[in-house]
Amino acid sequence: MLDAAQRLAPDEAALDVAVADLADRFRAALEPPARVGAPVDVQTLRARLDGPLPETGAPLEAVLPELVEAVTPGLVGSTAGGYMGFVTGGVLPAAAVAQAWSVAVDQNAGLWALSPAATEVEELVLRWLRELLGLPHESGVFTSGAAGANLVSLAVARQWVGRQVGVDVNVAGAGALGPLAVYGSTELHFTDVKALRTLGLGSGVVRQVSVDDAFRLSVPRLREAIARDVDAGIRPSVVIAHAGSAQTGAVDDLDAIAGVCREHGLWLHVDGAFGAFFRLCEWTAPLVRGLELADSVAVDGHKWLNLPNGIGFAFLRDRELHHETFAGSAAYLTRAPDSGEDLHEYGVEASRPWRGAATWAALKSLGRAGVAELVTRSCAVARDLAELVERTPRLELTAPPATCVVCFRYRPDAWPEGERLDELNRRIQQALAHDARVVATGGMLPSGFSLRPAIVNWRTGSDDVRALVAATVRLGEELA
Repeated sequence: MLDAAQRLAPDEAALDVAVADLADRFRAALEPPARVGAPVDVQTLRARLDGPLPETGAPLEAVLPELVEAVTPGLVGSTAGGYMGFVTGGVLPAAAVAQAWSVAVDQNAGLWALSPAATEVEELVLRWLRELLGLPHESGVFTSGAAGANLVSLAVARQWVGRQVGVDVNVAGAGALGPLAVYGSTELHFTDVKALRTLGLGSGVVRQVSVDDAFRLSVPRLREAIARDVDAGIRPSVVIAHAGSAQTGAVDDLDAIAGVCREHGLWLHVDGAFGAFFRLCEWTAPLVRGLELADSVAVDGHKWLNLPNGIGFAFLRDRELHHETFAGSAAYLTRAPDSGEDLHEYGVEASRPWRGAATWAALKSLGRAGVAELVTRSCAVARDLAELVERTPRLELTAPPATCVVCFRYRPDAWPEGERLDELNRRIQQALAHDARVVATGGMLPSGFSLRPAIVNWRTGSDDVRALVAATVRLGEELA
């Protein structure tokens, strides 16, 4: 009778066939996709995938082809230059190759003894990123994306608030902190609110401060909100500022907000998922002056670094406080002599995928100059798009195009703002979601529903934004 290892071990010939097939498909996937949108509905896709779990396993060489056949109509061409939806890049070839290899070697970056190489690569890459972004922060950790980085950062902020009131939150829990307030703009990202809920602080602690005409948190209104809470006996504790609002690309006045935080003794967290990289473009660098003053900064990797999804970074000013927040081990997690840090003690994950390999490869392939050029070119393409919108009849900007996000809509002559105009632009966006050439997502602004293409993909160029404008005008004429 065969043991488990013998049953699971593939036939050498079958393994060769499967790897050769993977190589062909992998190479093809690194080319721009044939179409950008995914023209499929949920019922069709579910029908293609539906079926019972097989009683016996399929041959190794048949597994990937069957998966690809089933899911291909539902694959979005997010690696294409014409994909300008949400705020997402298209994976760099160097990062994709390194990610594929790192999956095969199956390293666990949670414990130094589990993979010394994975740990040390991640520590190196975090140092590179701190230097690249000009962050003086002592500590950092890889996370599952900006959402994970916000969670880690705000957990450390919660521990810091506990210190201010003489409470160890790790022991007493968030309820021991008493009434407190967290401030953010009306553009506050939903993952920041989810983090506060997850941490037991609740969404009720959030004070949403109005924004100015440029969609930046109003500093005078922030001061007023803090004063109201002080008068009500509620402890002002944390300010969450944006370096790059997901909705409009706006950047809060970080320098002024840092001054308010110093004055009132508040923790400053900056959600810099993509906007932290504005420091690398001469046009946008002045917008993020003060980023270095934050107590914590969240950064996403699948945006301007064009990494695989699920890679982010949390940077903390105080390494000792960072470790205190997440410290905890077990007797069976034995440390090797002369070992480095156990990275699970700096975040919420125990076993951790090796995110550092792909990040190392991306930074190594780009270099400092390459990252700066990518950011600068993306912002230049966004400027081109904004100018083209302003020159095109029946298109209008709906927010100042300060960075890499351009908000605009199609507006037929004499149509007023309101539900009719919003519905037209929603229909345009829905049609674009299935377009073979370009995709842009939308958002609701005070003036109504807008398209809001975000340009962070390394492949996106002026041809792509011209195609987007042409498609928007064509769809607007057809649907109006």
